[in-house]
Amino acid sequence: MVLMYRGKNLHAITYLVTQISIVALLLSGLVPEKVLKIMQASQMVVVLMSKLIQIVENKKNNSTGQLSALTVGLLFAGSVARIFTSVQETGDALVVLTYIVSSLANGILCAQIIYYWNTPAKGKKVYKKDKKQ
Repeated sequence: MVLMYRGKNLHAITYLVTQISIVALLLSGLVPEKVLKIMQASQMVVVLMSKLIQIVENKKNNSTGQLSALTVGLLFAGSVARIFTSVQETGDALVVLTYIVSSLANGILCAQIIYYWNTPAKGKKVYKKDKKQ
């Protein structure tokens, strides 16, 4: 949509056709199951790295900045719930492990939000109200 709004219709159509082609290829059965497992396992690394970047930045800044407590809390609750539903529905150890890793990372983010709750974002000064004389 961003490409469409920027007036780059050809780029948008090319992107859409490419994405549809990739999904069709992956669902067609032509891709070996081993490759699909590797792709699925790489998702865990991507999820973990994205969360670790945020965790490290929060630690460096001694603040969570604009990070939404509600959003992170819902992400944590959702990933914990997905552990149990994945065990019941699929029983696939890789899927369950992905949600365990995601839950741990989201739990760390929740803990950071609680720990840094009243800490101002780095670079922002806290001013006390002047008393009227």
